[in-house]
Amino acid sequence: MGSRNPKYLWAELRRRRVVRAALYYIAGAWVLAQAFDLLLDAFDASHHMRFVVASLVLGLPVATVLAWMFDLTPAGIERTPALTVPAADPPEDSIAVLPFANLSSEAANEYFSDGLAEEIRNQLARVQGLRVAARSSSFAFKGRHDDVREIGRRLNVASVLEGGVRKQADTVRIDVQLVSAVDGYQVWSETFERRLDDIFKLQTEVACAVIAAVRPRAAAAERPQLEPATQSFDAYNLYLLGRHHFHKRTEASLRRAMDCFRQAIERDPGYALAYSGLADAYTLAGTGYYGNIPMGESIANAHPAALRALELAPALAEAHASLGLIRQNQRDYAGAERSLARAIELNASYTMAYVWRGLVLTSEGRYREAAAHMRDAFRLDPLSPIINTNVGFDALRFGDVAEAGARFAAAMEIDPAFQVPYSGMARLHASRGSLEEALRWLERAIERAPTRAFYLSRKGLILAQLGQVDTAIAVVDAACCNPTGNHFEADLVVGLRLVSGNRKALESIANDTCGSVWGPAQRAQALIAVHDLPGARQAYAEDPPDPRRAINDLVNDEWVWRLPHVVNYAHLRILAGDTSGRGALHELVVRAEELRADGIVNADAIYWVASAHAVMGETERALEALEEAVTRGWRHAWWTRHDWNWVGFEGNSRYRGLLARGAVGVPSSS
Repeated sequence: MGSRNPKYLWAELRRRRVVRAALYYIAGAWVLAQAFDLLLDAFDASHHMRFVVASLVLGLPVATVLAWMFDLTPAGIERTPALTVPAADPPEDSIAVLPFANLSSEAANEYFSDGLAEEIRNQLARVQGLRVAARSSSFAFKGRHDDVREIGRRLNVASVLEGGVRKQADTVRIDVQLVSAVDGYQVWSETFERRLDDIFKLQTEVACAVIAAVRPRAAAAERPQLEPATQSFDAYNLYLLGRHHFHKRTEASLRRAMDCFRQAIERDPGYALAYSGLADAYTLAGTGYYGNIPMGESIANAHPAALRALELAPALAEAHASLGLIRQNQRDYAGAERSLARAIELNASYTMAYVWRGLVLTSEGRYREAAAHMRDAFRLDPLSPIINTNVGFDALRFGDVAEAGARFAAAMEIDPAFQVPYSGMARLHASRGSLEEALRWLERAIERAPTRAFYLSRKGLILAQLGQVDTAIAVVDAACCNPTGNHFEADLVVGLRLVSGNRKALESIANDTCGSVWGPAQRAQALIAVHDLPGARQAYAEDPPDPRRAINDLVNDEWVWRLPHVVNYAHLRILAGDTSGRGALHELVVRAEELRADGIVNADAIYWVASAHAVMGETERALEALEEAVTRGWRHAWWTRHDWNWVGFEGNSRYRGLLARGAVGVPSSS
């Protein structure tokens, strides 16, 4: 890092609170030394004082090393997350656009100043050869007063653009300054004032002035020739407000964003970006992301909006990315990849296209490629909370608990209000069998997203693992009054009814008479529970579970919890004399071995393999796999005691011992 090493080291010492810890240690050691001196003197043992002093001196480096490595948090002692350190010498033609300060008298105008900075950043990003820091990373410094040189180091840029916006009546004034991130000195500053209806021209003027300051020799040739996305200021204003709410990524804020985008479209029916924003808001408000809109409803609203955006602006990268994410949810993975690849081709700095492409590859079971794409997004946008979180989930999938924890912690440091990394920490601790700790982290996610059924149902799952089945049922029932409207919770609802022995509820599910439309798989599990095996086999045949797809969904963690439908259906066929059942179990085991060879660590998948061996009568292999699952953090004995695939094992002492370990148990050794 050359000459920047001392500065970076000092910054890290401050961030990790090493200096403070050393000062506290010295002060504490001084007090202890005085106390020991008095105590030893009272017992006529003053000659031992030199050993006390030597011990306290030797303890100082130990204390500073521990302070460097660990943090004391409300959840306990945790390893300090390592921050990504960019290259020592940023590219000369590189810039970060910080969120502009709202200088208006009304705090509600903050969305406008943020949006203006984002739009200017987007214009600069279209200039050939100019490297512009991603929006999420730049906006991570919102409301903070970090030194510009530290911002430049964190974002690996040579210049930083900052400013303020004053919106009053029908005029807007922007004060901007360009600051060198190398030495912290101002390079250029200027004030722009225009009528609001000239806002689009104003954006281009600011962008051109910045280019002239950053790249004076090439500025004339690189003046952005951009047509505004809309000629309507009202539509533009509503679009900015929609994006402001969209970036918060909560169910309430996404619904507010939808309203803003719809109003923008009413003002200008030809506003492609507003249609793309509407598509993204509907998608991310779905059950698989940040809200409770059933996936079918989410797709039905998002898909037409994305298509309309592309019809209006075929070269709009955002619209291609919107369609790619929708196609991923439709399980059209090939189409999703094409759309997202096109988005990246049109705008290589649009980080969400990389993120969503990673999700597509994950859904296809191409985990190494998926993680590589997420890392590409991470390099482009190292301070994005969602990207840090997704990198953490990738690391957790491959069993790298330290990296996963570091990424989740970094995301929380960047945006303490963002709920997903807290859920990630809960999943991390659950994967190690630390259920009480997992529950504490999940409660923190729920504090930030109190209406999200996915988190509430995960809380129910952990309570069931802890043996609190009645409480779990109450939590899950409150989370999803109509569970089949959100199939992500449906398996857990059926499992809890089975474990609680509620035969009436199981019969209602089996016969689909409880006022909900249950899927074939859930009805089949209920039919097994009420001992109607032919009916269960017939229900599964309506939509046969595919071994490879099922285990991919399990590893992807798309559901709150998964019943072993693949094993169930194979078991039913074996009992009926159908040899295809054993073939399906072998396919399941083979896919699990492929995942293991690829480095995937998943205790639930190992449990499914154990169940497959149990059904095939391979007792030793079943118990070996079950033991590995327990060692890896599997804690679902609450369910296995009722899993018909293990019938006949009740008298096996090793099996009983493993279930005892797989109950609330102790944290795993992995």
